[in-house]
Amino acid sequence: MSSSVRIRSGLLQRLRETRGIVNELEQARLLGVDRSTLRRVDSGKAPSSAFMAAVHDAFGLSLGEAFEIVPGTTGEEA
Repeated sequence: MSSSVRIRSGLLQRLRETRGIVNELEQARLLGVDRSTLRRVDSGKAPSSAFMAAVHDAFGLSLGEAFEIVPGTTGEEA
């Protein structure tokens, strides 16, 4: 099995709260993704490289701050 990447637990919710983002739809628009993509990533699906870049661009977080590597999983990409 290979490792996969996922967003850190609770990060999207914390970003909404601390950045004054009203809801998931606004956050998805800020990231340039569909709300369904945002929800899939938030539920633990592996983010695409474009999603990871969008989080960096929108929130100024490094990949290590926003995402974690999960060893030995076969994460499905969102």
